Order: sequence, then structure tokens, then C-alpha cells
Amino acid sequence: MTIFRWLTTLLTLWGCTGIAVAEPVRIAAASSLATALGELTQTHDVRITFGPSQRIARQLTSGLEVDLALLAHPNWLESVEAAGQVAEHRTLIGNTLVVVGEEPLGEAERVGIGAQGVPVGDYTRAALQHWGLWNQIQNKTVTSPSASSLLANALAGHVDAAIVYASDAATAPELTVQMQVPTGAHEPIIYSVVLTQQGQYKASARKVFEHLQSDSMMGAFIRYGFTPPESEQPSRMTIPTPEFDTVEPLLRSLWVALSALALAFLPALGLAWLMARRQFPGKALLNTLCLSPLVLPPVVTGWLLLKGAHWVGWGVAFTPWAAVIAAAVVGFPLLLILTRGAIEGVDVRFEQQAETLGYSALSAFGRVTLPMALPGIAAGAVLAFARALGEFGATAMFAGDQPGQTRTLALGVYAAAEFPGGEAAAMKLVGISIAVTLMALLIYERLVWRQRRRREDWK
Repeated sequence: MTIFRWLTTLLTLWGCTGIAVAEPVRIAAASSLATALGELTQTHDVRITFGPSQRIARQLTSGLEVDLALLAHPNWLESVEAAGQVAEHRTLIGNTLVVVGEEPLGEAERVGIGAQGVPVGDYTRAALQHWGLWNQIQNKTVTSPSASSLLANALAGHVDAAIVYASDAATAPELTVQMQVPTGAHEPIIYSVVLTQQGQYKASARKVFEHLQSDSMMGAFIRYGFTPPESEQPSRMTIPTPEFDTVEPLLRSLWVALSALALAFLPALGLAWLMARRQFPGKALLNTLCLSPLVLPPVVTGWLLLKGAHWVGWGVAFTPWAAVIAAAVVGFPLLLILTRGAIEGVDVRFEQQAETLGYSALSAFGRVTLPMALPGIAAGAVLAFARALGEFGATAMFAGDQPGQTRTLALGVYAAAEFPGGEAAAMKLVGISIAVTLMALLIYERLVWRQRRRREDWK
């Protein structure tokens, strides 16, 4: 009781003093600035969120509360400014592009670039088109949703060559820099610092805003491979707004889900029979491993698939078959659980009676148990199909969001939703996803009902 009174008195006195805890300056910054801005955290109380510039711009226009924003392309500054979120902005620094990797661009089987709308990708496309190489390289590109993920793919050896920021290459000495992209091949790379409408009223935010433009901070940027800006006013590079197709992702999602189901069905059926009808050492461990994708975060599953494929030298990553494998792995546990339940629901004495009539164990299963368990197995197949249809995390990690190759409904929704101006396309894709998923679930419920009725008839 004494402690309670003491705490109450302390809190009352603290509240009466009007003392407020100073909040850190909240910053949203392009991912390519992550290393350089590490020095800012040593001198100022800041909280920094990193991401692609197009995502930051999309979040700012949707009401993200930050005090400062650092964007890697003038177009995204313009979209935030049009939304009325900018109180003040300054041209901050510049950058250049370099080609890294072990293979020349013309000989590389996989060329890593940024996705459309990602600044490093837009500058790269402009340079390749200027050189007349875009048509030659387009079908070999592996796109990444941010500058940091592009660098990670290059470091991991998932691509033979990549075009990255010089500042990113400077932080990765293990990469072989083949050449620097001439600045005349694309518009100047300009980073802008934005003081938001919210941040203009915070003295600490304005102090950080001014510090970012100081000579000491400019020296830090230059040490990390950035350059002084080439112009005082950001240029405006015209980038066509991507057209988000709604039919192609739907057809690809259906193909991926059906292919994943076909890939997982026989192994799931065999394992389900083994789990339902046999006892053996290590059964619990095997069951745990088979069900682990059900509880693991999908991005973890995708990361394991990506590293495993690279370790064994299997060049399936970032291809349509990578999307199939990812969907098959995450849908497999559901198929296994329901198939095993359907088999266990059939009385084992039916199989034993068939064996007394001369059937082998396999024939008894195929002629007796399988037909009786078929509705339950079909229900598991439908649910696994629906899970594969909505798969996102493992697919994004293992197959990537490659328009025209691996972009499924889920990836299409994400790409459209984070791109300013893509709300209408995102809404269409969401509607299609809901319709297809609900249809699959209705079929699942019908099959479960049939299985329940059949069990009642047996009794």
C-alpha cells in the first residue's frame, strides 16, 4: 500500500510539473541512404525508417507521420508536394550508377536492376535505353523492390551482374565494379530532403533539417560514395506510369496454384498414408518438419528456399517455377493435415478385410480407402489451392516481383498499392482475389459437408 501511494504521489507531481518527454525526430529515408545516415544517429535523437522512395511517397500521401523525408527521385518529391505534405525542401546530394558483377552486361544470364518506379531502376532503364541495350537485356533482368534488396541480390550471387548506386557499391568492397555509368546516360541522380508540414513546428526537426545540409554531413555523404548535387533545382524526369494488368496476374496465379497443387499432391498423399497407418521411429520429427511451413513466417520460408537453391546451384530463383515451388511448400502442410485426417477417418478394418481377400496393402488403400476418403482429400486440395493462390511472402522472396514472369495477384496488389496512382488497379486486383478465394472456400465447405455425410452413412 505504501509503494502504491508513493508511486501515485510521484506520478501526480510529475504531471503537475508539465515536463514532457522529448520525442525523437522521425525520418523516412530512401534505403540507399541507410549507411550514410548511421552517422546522424550518433549526434541527434532520430528514429529513421528506410524503404524505397516510391513507398515512402505513397505512405506520406496516405498520412504517414514523419518530420523529415529523404527521397531519391524528384518525381516522388513532386507527388508528396502535390499532396500538400511539404513545408520546405532542399536539394541534398547526388549519386552515380555503376555496373557490378563477374560478367559483362552483354554476357550475363541474369542482370539485377531496380523495379519500375524504384529510382535506381528508373535511372538504370534510362541509361540502358540511351545505350540501346534495353531490348537485349530486358528479358534477362531480375528486378528488386529497393536499392538495398538489389545490393543484397548482387552480394548473394543471385545475379551475374547488376547496376547499383555507386554509394551502395562503396559499402560492399567484395563486389567487382566493372564500370561507372556516364552521368550523361540518364538524368542527374538527385536526393531531396523534405521538412514536412508536421515537422516544421518542431525545433528539433528543423535542427536536423539544417544539419543534413551542413558541410560536416556533406563530408559524411561523400565518404560513403555520394556526390554533391549537380544542380540546385531537382530535374523532372518523365517516367511513364506503369500499367497494372489485372488479367495476367490472375491467370498466372491460377497457373501457379494449380502447378503447386500438382507438385505437392502425391508427396502429401504418400506421407498422409504413412502418418495415418504406420508407426516408425522419428514420426513426430518428420511430422513437425512437414508442418513447419504452416507456422513459419512465409518470408522465412522464401529465404530458406532462396538460400537452398543457391547452395545447391539450382538456378530456379526469380523464375515462374520459383513461384510454383514457394506456393507448393506453403500449401503442403494444409494438404497433408486434411488428407491425413480423411484417411484416418476411414476405418482401418476395411483395408484389413480387403487384404484377407488377397489384396496387397497398396491395392487395398487404392481400391478401398482412397475412394472413401476422396471428398476429404479433395477438400484438402482445394484449401491448399486457395493458400497457394494467396501466397505472397515466400513468393516475393524466392521468385521476386517480375512483371510478366512471376507477378501474381498478391504481388500485383502490393505493387499497385505502393505506387502513387495505382489505387484503382489495386482495388480491381483485390476484388478479383476476394472473388476467387471465396469461390474456392465455398467448394471446400461443400466437400467437407459431403465427407461428413459419408461418414454418417458408414455408421
